[in-house]
Amino acid sequence: MAGVSELESALQMEPAAFQALYSAEKPKLEDEHLVFFCQMGKRGLQATQLARDLGYTGARHYAGAYREWLEKEA
Repeated sequence: MAGVSELESALQMEPAAFQALYSAEKPKLEDEHLVFFCQMGKRGLQATQLARDLGYTGARHYAGAYREWLEKEA
């Protein structure tokens, strides 16, 4: 998926353009499980807030970040 720096423009793309660029279906505004994370947590939180500001009410932040997820997978 897109980095935080391109997230705003990515989430405002037409669905077909998003699909062509990211090879994934564009999230819908009503999607309940749109989770953002990063290595340490700061960028994931920024991305979550940006998505919410754009109307993605189901956007969530995985506060444990990638490191916690990785530890739990082991």
